[in-house]
Formats: sequence, C-alpha cells, structure tokens
Amino acid sequence: MKRDIQVFALFNAEGSLLGELQYVLGKCLGRESCALCDISHGWNPLGKSAWRSRAETEPNIIWLHRDEAPESLLDAVVGELPCVVADHGHRVEMLLDSDALKACDGDFAIFTELLEEKLRALHKMQAPASQNHPKD
Repeated sequence: MKRDIQVFALFNAEGSLLGELQYVLGKCLGRESCALCDISHGWNPLGKSAWRSRAETEPNIIWLHRDEAPESLLDAVVGELPCVVADHGHRVEMLLDSDALKACDGDFAIFTELLEEKLRALHKMQAPASQNHPKD
C-alpha cells in the first residue's frame, strides 16, 4: 500500500508584508538569512523565473513561510529552518536541511536536482518489495 507523502519547503521568514519587509531589512544589514529565499526569490520580490514556473515541474511541493506552517510541522523541525521535509502523516523526514540549501548557493536548478534525488530515494524506500510467486 502506497502512503501519501506531502513535501513542504519551509522558509525561515514570515509571509506577511511586514514580515517580508523585516526580512529584506535584516538581509541588507546581514542579520537575516534564508537559503530557501535565496533559491526561490533572490532579490526579486516576485521570485526568480525558474521558481515562478516551478508548478509545471513540482506540483506536489507546498511552499510555506514560518507563519503559514502548521504548529505540528514547526515542532518537528524546530531549529532547522529553512528546510524541505516529507510529511508521511505519522512522521516528518528531513529531505534538505539548511546546510544543503546553503550549498545550492541560490541556484534553483541545483536545488531541483538535489531535491529530485532525495525524492527518488524516498520513493524507492516507499515502494513495496516485489514478491516472486512460483507458477502452479
């Protein structure tokens, strides 16, 4: 039986207008950083073109700011924002932690490749073992 998995990309920033302004100011002053923000938006408030067109290639990823994420999800990743996680319903599994996101150096293509690799591995682990049945 295949279990439903939800993938969440969690920003280390607030999604409100005030939160966005605070983040930009903090980033300019060197007090704030979010590697996932660098990957998705960089300095463009509308997002990088590759990120904006992501729905065509990544329809199953839910992108959330800190203030948009459910408490249960935030509790599972406390101290690990930004990150990308898989929610199996009964547990949350880290796919990309903040160090892995920083290593993408703001490059959406590298992020996508790395995430796809993690998702392939996750789906292989989810696939039921094939059973060989002798023929009668």
